[in-house]
Amino acid sequence: MPKIIYNSLKESFALVWKNKLMFFLMLALQAGFFAAMFQISYIYVPKMIESQRAIDEYLSSLRLDEESVASSILEQKSILGDDPLLISRNFNEIVKNFRIYLVYIFILPILFMSIEWAVVHKVIHKTSLNQLTRNFLKIFVISLAYLGLVFIFFYSLLNIPITGIAEVSAKLLTKYVPFLILSIILAYFMLVSIALAQKTELKNVIQRTLIIGIKKIHYILAVYFINIFLFFMSAFLLYYFMEKSVLIMPMSIILILSSLVFGRMFMAKVVEKLA
Repeated sequence: MPKIIYNSLKESFALVWKNKLMFFLMLALQAGFFAAMFQISYIYVPKMIESQRAIDEYLSSLRLDEESVASSILEQKSILGDDPLLISRNFNEIVKNFRIYLVYIFILPILFMSIEWAVVHKVIHKTSLNQLTRNFLKIFVISLAYLGLVFIFFYSLLNIPITGIAEVSAKLLTKYVPFLILSIILAYFMLVSIALAQKTELKNVIQRTLIIGIKKIHYILAVYFINIFLFFMSAFLLYYFMEKSVLIMPMSIILILSSLVFGRMFMAKVVEKLA
């Protein structure tokens, strides 16, 4: 294991041990974020499912065999039943609720990342309240820029009229695979930029991010792999104990939250050394 990675791991564990109260605060913030996301999903996902169910039930009630269609045409009736606009109304409701849902899941991560990473920098560098506020604002701008690009793309996907769904959906995968790859690349560089927020002016963040993210890519990828490994090990323990013991399950959940919080501190320490 490279010395930078090894030393950063040791220092991150030491920071957790020396700052137990702040670590538990970050755990609470992480839990609060997931709770907020769950609540938003609980409100809007059922609405979208209900609208989709209404469309499915209406379509299943239609008689679209050759004889029924011919009879409807002769009687100058709509082949889409007594309320053909029901489909478009419910489709528009799905689109509206999904757009609102996207706005929430865009705003919440930005606010959460700005707060959580500002606290991470405070723990590592023992920053003052004023510096904590400045870091929050810088991280907010950085995350807004990166996630804004991703959000604009996905939001634009919803500008599809109901009559064009079949045509657009057929080309959707091949048309937007390059952008999905670009989104992964943006996510890779975003955390590097955020980790640089403490000691880097906002105007220099992109330049230093590219230098570290490209020239030191083996270090950054090592951090990602270690963090992903810790997360999936925690998730596996949660799954294992979910079936074995309900009493141990809360500890497994805390372990998952801890892996995410520790991962930020680990990333910040490695980027600090590379910078």
